[in-house]
Amino acid sequence: MLKGKTAIITGGSRGIGRAIAERFAEHGARLVLVAREEDDLFDTATFIASRGGAAKTLTADVAVMDTARNAVALAREFGPNIDILVNCAGIITRTPFEQLSDAEWRSVLDVNLHGTFYFCQAVLPSMREAGQGRVINITSQMAKLPHPAASPSYEVSKAGMVALTRHLAYQYAPHNVLVNAIAPGSINTSLPKSMTEEARAKLKSGIPMKRLGEPEEVADAALFLASNLSSYITGEILDVNGGSLMD
Repeated sequence: MLKGKTAIITGGSRGIGRAIAERFAEHGARLVLVAREEDDLFDTATFIASRGGAAKTLTADVAVMDTARNAVALAREFGPNIDILVNCAGIITRTPFEQLSDAEWRSVLDVNLHGTFYFCQAVLPSMREAGQGRVINITSQMAKLPHPAASPSYEVSKAGMVALTRHLAYQYAPHNVLVNAIAPGSINTSLPKSMTEEARAKLKSGIPMKRLGEPEEVADAALFLASNLSSYITGEILDVNGGSLMD
């Protein structure tokens, strides 16, 4: 489905980002993976290479503007076009609103929202010139539904990604550049795995499907949005949450 395509994936070293990277590689995409964890990046790229895929890595912080430019330069070693951008890098904090420091507030927005902005700004002009492209922003159910255990900075950053997704979708639609987002709910990544059995059971009880989602299920949604199967979809925020939020 993605044979010959070049994709940049931020946060591609673990969790949902790694699952997306593996799924894209299975379908023929050549990857540039960007994250701060060098060992995790190496493990992901090695796994992909062992199955015949191609993945370059960039160990860097997406909150630094030059990271996006460097990722673009690395992607162009595969060829002139960057076909797919997935903004998956993100951080979350759980400090209550009244104790939230200015530094913590800014750090979350810098990674989640500003990092997405930097990568979109670095990639979208070339997609416009090529007359094709796909951008997929990984936001969150918490962009739409507040959660008492999350800091407001996380919810605000993800809501900002939703607004940015729709703005860019409208702006670039005439150029066949489609910009969509995925809003995962409770996914079985490192955070839920670290919970007690009691906490996990309580979390599952609030989901109509009575289970957590798997990173691979988010990856399948990303594959759909990256492929020609979604050729008439843009500006969409795709919920992947087992029915915990239906809108």
